[in-house]
Amino acid sequence: MAAEHDQDCPYMRRLHEMLADRSLSVIPALADVLLDRLNAFEAEAKAAGASAATLSAISNARFTAGVATLRPWFPMPRGH
Repeated sequence: MAAEHDQDCPYMRRLHEMLADRSLSVIPALADVLLDRLNAFEAEAKAAGASAATLSAISNARFTAGVATLRPWFPMPRGH
């Protein structure tokens, strides 16, 4: 278990670094870049055999970043 935890530390550390500056996600273009980086990061972690807990954390961050990219479109106008 300790070896698995040691293996995941770099991924969790990099995830925290990516998410450290939340103000970047307010700018739509940078939010899209963050989402792309998280997608690539998740693929890299899967290929390296990261634990399910680490992959879940990355997936949750990716989902949150994806929702943040939709934020400028809400609320959508109703009617014509």
